[in-house]
Amino acid sequence: MEKHGFAVTKNYLLETAWVATYTHGQGGRVLGVNSEMDALPGIGHACGHNLIGISGVAVALAAKAAMERLNIDGKVVLLGTPGALVFANTCDGGLRDNTRSSRGRWFWQGHAV
Repeated sequence: MEKHGFAVTKNYLLETAWVATYTHGQGGRVLGVNSEMDALPGIGHACGHNLIGISGVAVALAAKAAMERLNIDGKVVLLGTPGALVFANTCDGGLRDNTRSSRGRWFWQGHAV
């Protein structure tokens, strides 16, 4: 994500979690996107997290491109959340302390998506 102009914070509350942020202009809406990433020992990607992870990246990059092309002020926050199945709701809780969450969609620091 750094190569695409996002500021990346590694080890975001967990050793393998991260957050990538892109800001265009000043103010505007904040779009929060989730990239769940995990695999189970001996099984691998049991419920599509490999697809959820890359889909989140694609959405964040598409939103950035639209903001630049149409000169839309705002922010894109991509949250890389590991271990959704292993850490029992860590991704829906602790990693998203600054969000209001509903499965698959969420809100960053009180700004509705």
